[in-house]
Amino acid sequence: MKIYIFGNGAMASAMAYGLMDKFEVILVGRNSKNLAKFSEFKTEIYGSSYDISGKNIILAFKPYALKDMVSILKGRANLCISVLAMTNLADIKAIAANAHCVCLPNIAAKYKASTTAYYSDSDDEMIDEILNSFGKAIRVESDSELKVAGVLAGCVPAYLSVVAEALANGGVKEGLKKEISLNLVNSVFNSTSKLLENYHPALLKELVCSPKGTTIQGVYELEKAGVRGVFMDALKASTKGAN
Repeated sequence: MKIYIFGNGAMASAMAYGLMDKFEVILVGRNSKNLAKFSEFKTEIYGSSYDISGKNIILAFKPYALKDMVSILKGRANLCISVLAMTNLADIKAIAANAHCVCLPNIAAKYKASTTAYYSDSDDEMIDEILNSFGKAIRVESDSELKVAGVLAGCVPAYLSVVAEALANGGVKEGLKKEISLNLVNSVFNSTSKLLENYHPALLKELVCSPKGTTIQGVYELEKAGVRGVFMDALKASTKGAN
């Protein structure tokens, strides 16, 4: 099955690599120079018009370009998936298609590890097939929910990168070589994600903490510093920025 991705930025690239093992991916853009970096893929150029009839398309250009693209894309697509930030389902329905979906993946799609929140008023199984092929897709029930879910999926990797860097630096401060400290932190993040698939966060924390143990002492310091509130405030700020 062919999937046509309109765009040439980081997100378009990540999805293209994530999809290429299962689908035939065609990158579509206005400028052949910008598409030259995608040597592994077929590419096509659109001009003043481009026929999308019967095609499965992913919109991955800048959100401000949507209005112009509506006039350029002709015909009726089979499926239209949008990854455009600050764009709702009604916006992309200006492009004719049998089914529409708005989603907010992250760049881990390149490694088939994206957490992708999506919203659609269609039950087309192909949406799940495509989005789950480059990670895990989680469906929400409204555009407003998608905004918050998109922040969790898209912004939290940056939040956690700050945490990972701080912990790695802390390991160095306590005497570890920086390479060892960073490798330990990366591995702990991976093992913790597996644990969280099986335990609620509160239960996992209680499982790890023992009376007068080393873990509860560290947790106490985090609680004193108000870490929970800081993360909730960060999420609030990013959500506000997405409106």
